[in-house]
Amino acid sequence: MVTELERMTMTIKLIATDMDGTFLDEKGGFDRRRFDTVLTELEKRDIPFVVASGNGMDRLLRIFRGFEERLTFVAENGGHIYQNGQTLYRQSLSHSLIREVIDYLQDGVREYCFMLAHDEKIYMAQGAGQPFADLLAIEPSQMAAFLSRLTYLPDITDFPERDIFYKMGLWVTEKKVSRVVTAFNQVFAGKLVAVTSGYGSIDLMPIGTHKAWGLQQIMAPLGIDSSQVMAFGDNDNDIEMLNLAHHSYAVDNASPAAKAAAKFHIPHHSQASVLTSIEAYLSRTKRRF
Repeated sequence: MVTELERMTMTIKLIATDMDGTFLDEKGGFDRRRFDTVLTELEKRDIPFVVASGNGMDRLLRIFRGFEERLTFVAENGGHIYQNGQTLYRQSLSHSLIREVIDYLQDGVREYCFMLAHDEKIYMAQGAGQPFADLLAIEPSQMAAFLSRLTYLPDITDFPERDIFYKMGLWVTEKKVSRVVTAFNQVFAGKLVAVTSGYGSIDLMPIGTHKAWGLQQIMAPLGIDSSQVMAFGDNDNDIEMLNLAHHSYAVDNASPAAKAAAKFHIPHHSQASVLTSIEAYLSRTKRRF
């Protein structure tokens, strides 16, 4: 455990944060002027600010419009690394694995709102509901952009064979999440892992793909080790990242597993606690802020 003295004198060389339920407020936004001030100070110290999210780049670029050239993105839970307007790494899903998942779900592709996505479209089975629509802390324009990408197929097995897909997921009511995740991970052990990212969302990812792996691809060429990383999260898809960072923080609304992985706890995400924590670090290290 890091002592209070170490917290006061630590040298941070990279800061990473989850988005929904962590950095973003209850409406899916953030104080842009305050963030610009923080980001400017981080840039003076050559500390990269990494957006680490289960979301795709389409939504993240909308959220950070005007800041995108100043940030590094670990999107899709480590499956997409993006910096300076360029993709540095992108993981795709094999069609055979996609079909295995569909075969396993069978009629559940509707009940569990199975989603298969690339940058242009999100495919779902005809008749699938949207149990998440009223739960997400997301700005209306972002929800409209999400809905505009939805394409419903009478038979989800008829997804376009020529398309390259980057993400699979499920969306269920929150009371079903634990049961669905446990069952999925038993069946697909060694191939895929299911993790919840909150609000009933379940990400289905290839083994070894997670936010910590994405961060390590950024850290290595910069010579940064985990003792120099500050990270913030709230849910189970943040656990590897929180375990990696020696200076890890879970917000008050975090899942029990995320809180257990983090070394420190901070207030609810609605109180802008991530920005407050970064500001406190900058102030403690005695640079003019």
